[in-house]
Amino acid sequence: MLKMIDVLDQRLVQNFTQALQSPTPQFEEQLNQGILNASDLDLNHAVTAFFNEVDAIEVVQALDISADHIQAFQLGASFKDEQYLADLKKIVTLCLALETDALEQVEVSDCLQDYPM
Repeated sequence: MLKMIDVLDQRLVQNFTQALQSPTPQFEEQLNQGILNASDLDLNHAVTAFFNEVDAIEVVQALDISADHIQAFQLGASFKDEQYLADLKKIVTLCLALETDALEQVEVSDCLQDYPM
């Protein structure tokens, strides 16, 4: 089972946690290029592995990804197509956050403590 950290450029993965703490337009562009430069087959396998998780559908719905795009991802649509790229970035970012344990390093404001994460 391929993970997103195996699919993307290692420099991108290394910069990911820092970018969560202080986002930059450069990282956004680096993420776009990382996705576009990734092997289609490997990216497809990593996204498929993500969707095989127990609660993946609920998670992507919480990311505000449309049902049509969810279905297209599950059917192996051309992920790098412009119409899917923004939603693919959401999935890639979540996978990176989970795989690098980056969410453990994110500070959540006290006023948000009662909201489910």
